[in-house]
This record gives sequence, C-alpha cells and structure tokens, in this order.
Amino acid sequence: MTGDYAASFLPLILVPGIGIVIAAVTMALLFTYIESEAEG
Repeated sequence: MTGDYAASFLPLILVPGIGIVIAAVTMALLFTYIESEAEG
C-alpha cells in the first residue's frame, strides 16, 4: 500500500488526523449552536 512518491507515509497520518479534526470542529459547532438555543 506504499506509493511511489516521496512522502508515502502522509496518508497514514493525515487521514485519521483529518477525521479527528472534522469531528472535533463539528462537535464544537453543534455545542455552540445547542447552547445558544438553550439561552434564549
């Protein structure tokens, strides 16, 4: 599963990293939206 390019290890690092970042940003946005709705 290794590519012929120089940084063939990058997908192994970036794919879980991006998944965690997208999940964290989504949870943060949902949290702020829920909390702002609860205030009013």
